[in-house]
Amino acid sequence: MRDKTLLNVGGIIAIVIGILSCLTIVGAVIGIPAIIGGIKFRDLSTMNDNEIDNNKDTVLVWSIVFIFVCTVSGVLGIIYYIGMENPNLFSSTTPKKESNDKYDELEKLNKLYKEKVLTKEEFEKEKERILSK
Repeated sequence: MRDKTLLNVGGIIAIVIGILSCLTIVGAVIGIPAIIGGIKFRDLSTMNDNEIDNNKDTVLVWSIVFIFVCTVSGVLGIIYYIGMENPNLFSSTTPKKESNDKYDELEKLNKLYKEKVLTKEEFEKEKERILSK
């Protein structure tokens, strides 16, 4: 399940900017598309991943429109679109530690044991945990 926060925030920003722009007649030229696109982004943020995949062109088109009308929303939309195309790009999972990290952890653990911060039992338990990774 993708995080749709960027779409939601982008939609809210576009709606607010659209409303403020509509305070003047000339500003309505920018404000009305901003409101319409903001509502569309908010609607997209409530859809499931498959529905958004079917509407990915909509995300891109409104993001491009927002680049000119409401830059912040446009940037958020482009970032979301890039994340749709490359799901691992903004992945929140941390990469696996390299094997050298294991030895670094053991060295730190040994130092704590020698400084009598850890008991023998704590040292052995942590050492076993590190080695079992």
